[in-house]
Amino acid sequence: MRRLVFQIIPILAWALAFLAVVRPLKLSRRGTFAAAALLALALGKFAFFATVGGNAFTPDLPALLIWGYGWIYAAALLLTGAAILFAVVRALLGLARVRVPVRAVRVTFAACAVLAATLSAWGIYEGVRTPDVQRVEVEYDDLPPAFDGYRIVHLSDLHGSSSARRPRFARIVARVNELDADLIAITGDFVDGLVCERLEDMEPLADLRARDGVWGCTGNHERYWEWDAWSDALTRLGLRIFSGVNRFAGTVVTRGDAALAIGGLGDPTFFGGDFEADEQAIAEWTERAQRAFDGAPAGAFRILLFHRPYTERIGAAAADVKLQLSGHTHGGAMPVLKWLVAARNEDHVRGLYEFAKGRYLHVSPGTGQWAGFPLRLFNPAEITEITLRRKRP
Repeated sequence: MRRLVFQIIPILAWALAFLAVVRPLKLSRRGTFAAAALLALALGKFAFFATVGGNAFTPDLPALLIWGYGWIYAAALLLTGAAILFAVVRALLGLARVRVPVRAVRVTFAACAVLAATLSAWGIYEGVRTPDVQRVEVEYDDLPPAFDGYRIVHLSDLHGSSSARRPRFARIVARVNELDADLIAITGDFVDGLVCERLEDMEPLADLRARDGVWGCTGNHERYWEWDAWSDALTRLGLRIFSGVNRFAGTVVTRGDAALAIGGLGDPTFFGGDFEADEQAIAEWTERAQRAFDGAPAGAFRILLFHRPYTERIGAAAADVKLQLSGHTHGGAMPVLKWLVAARNEDHVRGLYEFAKGRYLHVSPGTGQWAGFPLRLFNPAEITEITLRRKRP
């Protein structure tokens, strides 16, 4: 179904682009054909990747080609969006009996094309550059004093692929290690590709260093790429990953008599697919969230790793979760799309949210970027350093 959607969308996008961009230009027959063909080429990224690269989403092609095609694809989409807005303006002017000359339309579209190409290039750059460090402090009334100042580096959505290779991960690891964190949490979507294809690229993760270890949970993309093999491979790299729930298999960090428990849930795709927010599903996920901490010391300060930024649907408050770390949204990628992403994720897109009194969710906008849509506009990737603080009287 997912692949079918990405096959249909380009056709619909081309039809819309033809009506919004090409028709208003009133070109000659030859010019109309050429413009329509260029838009078809720009919007045919997924078909090109599938045909030439062997996979519509993670093609076996040079990174520069993937980024370059992503650039013209996104530019075509942005130009189409601008043309639709301009069509609305022209319609309103038409109601006021104001005629817009064809020459003005062409000049406007030319300016929009330049702007779209510039924004797209910037968005691609933001998607592939080494992320900056963002620092977040979370204050609690009930944080054990021994953990005041405890620092967690949160990474998510690394998406190792043919367009995100070993040098990128080496740079990310170096930047993370400079932070000298107490714990590193990676909340899913590690890689797009098979172990035989991508393990060498992911090997720098073995150099991640934190006093209390490197922990993670599965994302939906792990389900697409032979997770059993990747589970073994990532374990050999020193990462400990939650992929399901049996009994507590996380870690307990102690500072004197105080304890901090790290638990995790596997992505819904590991439990038969996505889930609806109905009463039965919420009850099942609430039980899973509670079981994620079975065996943890009573009264331990609980931190949950879960790829998707759902709190209500998994009963995070009922499981006494104090801090939940999630990803999945990529920060919404860009304006407008961000609203759609929010609607699918309990209005959680990026940053810190208080989902219940004294309980917080941090949503990483992603430390990497999916090759299928490598664009980020006004939404940079990040490495997040989260510091736990005890509220002062």
